[in-house]
Amino acid sequence: MSIPTRTEQSMATSNASPGASRVTRRSFLRGGVALGVAAGLGGSGLLTGCGSGDGGGDPNDLQMHHDAAVGPLFKPYVDHFNSNYAPLKLGTSYVAQDYLTVTNQQLAGGNASYDVLFADEGYLESWSKNQWVRSLKDLPGLDKLIANMNPGVAEALKGPDGDIYALPYFQGAELFVVNTDHLKKIDASAPATWDEFLEQARELKAKGISQTPYSPYWIKYAFLMWHQFAAEVASEGGGSLFDPSGKPVLVGNAAARATLERWRTLYSEGLVPKDLFTTDYGGVTNIFGGGKSSFSMRYQAQVVGWKDPKQSSAAKAVKNIAMPGKTHQTHSFGAYWMLSYETEGDKNAGTLIDYLGGAGKDGSYHVPKNLVATELGLSSGYKSVDSDPAVLKSWAKWADVDALTGQLAKTVSLGPVTTRTWYPKFADRACAVLQEVVLGKKSSDEGLKELSDFAGAQK
Repeated sequence: MSIPTRTEQSMATSNASPGASRVTRRSFLRGGVALGVAAGLGGSGLLTGCGSGDGGGDPNDLQMHHDAAVGPLFKPYVDHFNSNYAPLKLGTSYVAQDYLTVTNQQLAGGNASYDVLFADEGYLESWSKNQWVRSLKDLPGLDKLIANMNPGVAEALKGPDGDIYALPYFQGAELFVVNTDHLKKIDASAPATWDEFLEQARELKAKGISQTPYSPYWIKYAFLMWHQFAAEVASEGGGSLFDPSGKPVLVGNAAARATLERWRTLYSEGLVPKDLFTTDYGGVTNIFGGGKSSFSMRYQAQVVGWKDPKQSSAAKAVKNIAMPGKTHQTHSFGAYWMLSYETEGDKNAGTLIDYLGGAGKDGSYHVPKNLVATELGLSSGYKSVDSDPAVLKSWAKWADVDALTGQLAKTVSLGPVTTRTWYPKFADRACAVLQEVVLGKKSSDEGLKELSDFAGAQK
């Protein structure tokens, strides 16, 4: 969740201060970073910052390619690189809108005048096959980085030839959150199972505490409905929805079917907003952040926002808990740094990608630790960073850190299928089918079979 400005989503809650939109963390959220995989949705434009932009000139000049919305967020880290890695000099190449579409066009046209770029899930296979990004097999210290990665991360970094083509940018996980004030009014503790959750939602509605107790992100934007489906299936012991070979595990998956049946019940009983499917990201966010719902689910960076009184009137009552369900597992996803194939071999671009997505020359993991984990609250993808006492202390400012680390230890990824070229198209299709099932236009079994058949037909 996943990285730049794909639509102009307003993340401000209804009680946000006038200046809140300038906060860098919220720029990250509004830009779509880490929201999951999303196809480009609208206009395009390129903003080039300082540094060389023609692939030639001084071999010490390097460029990072990213979305313009997060420029203020990265500026201190660009400055830190230039202060500590001289004579190397880092400039920036920022896309004003529709990052993935614009970047894909630049790579295809041979106009990629930058050294390191990021991508969401679903791009690694095509970009590596087309020789738009380089293998990192010769990157110094790569084996040590891989050994330090969280379980499952390294597999998502491999191209069709088995080489590593990327380093972690961030890892997100769907977290379940509750409004503790609402639960106190019905004398209930946080639900441990989905049956308890359903009972509590009905009681909260019946007593007028919340007209729509659950506000999930059942929207197509950033494929969030698909991500949340994967999370709830995992929580009930359904495992990953794809096996390691990329074969779908949907038909006959009892947890997947039970999840859809529960969703149909929630919708038919009015326990979720009726206009949820057509509500934008900011609108869904405001429901829980404004104290209008009792439960929601979203990744770490959004929970940080909900715990901020400047963004959320319910901040003091927001608490992350273990995902309800038999296994309490959840779904994880990520974004990644890659090395442009057009970069010259002597331009020290390997130093830059190691700085942004690795340990850096001093082994401190400066960007993964300080930007990704501390400022944004996301997992860095690295065990040593995510367990660092300073990181845990920062997480404790917005989370029940024991519940958070316990949840991060129980994540289920979709595996190598997320590197495939067809994955974004599948995830988009999945959101449409899931909505049709919830609306009663298809049965749960019909929806799961349709998605299984679609995925099985891809090459």
